Amino acid sequence: MAMLCRNAPEWVPASEVHGEGIFSRFQENEVKAWEVLEAVKRRDSALRAGHRGWRNARRLDPELGYPGIRYVMLHTFAHLLIRELALECGYNAASIRERIYATVEDGRPMAGVLVYTAAADSDGTLGGLVELGKPENLGRLVEQALARARICSSDPLCSKHDPGEDRSLHAASCPACVFVAETSCERGNRYLDRALLVETFESSGASFFGRERSQHG
Repeated sequence: MAMLCRNAPEWVPASEVHGEGIFSRFQENEVKAWEVLEAVKRRDSALRAGHRGWRNARRLDPELGYPGIRYVMLHTFAHLLIRELALECGYNAASIRERIYATVEDGRPMAGVLVYTAAADSDGTLGGLVELGKPENLGRLVEQALARARICSSDPLCSKHDPGEDRSLHAASCPACVFVAETSCERGNRYLDRALLVETFESSGASFFGRERSQHG
């Protein structure tokens, strides 16, 4: 590998893009209360087992790289929202992307999802996502997305999928209910589980939206 130049470069290549998006922040106290549920811990154990098996099969350190159950829940929510937005905003699903903010490190926990689109020309600012991000529209879209996620056309096989058995990186999720285009997902459709958001045929008690809550951010 050769150096780009003899001295430290004073410039970096960049491109300017235009876009729009919706950022959703989950209330930290609600996420913490959800994380300690026994049903959530069981789903976490199953996903960890799949993660270890997947990395062992590729001769990678099995103890590294697992993003955590918080990430899986937020990641799945982003996918459901992308699929729902694509039906109404005018963009196709492959042009909508995600960015997940999920960490508890350094004493500064994060729990947020950015769903956005960006392009080098004005097509990235059509206004479709901004309009749907208004409270009167976004709440309806989230409810519709969660309703669609409760039953998958591949159920009961989808809801019964155990990542620990086949060393995969997703649980109750498949192309029929949660997966999006590879260009839209920052993890290549890995670390997904709709049972962490809604009740499924196989799982109950682990869903973030499955019980009464005062608010959802």
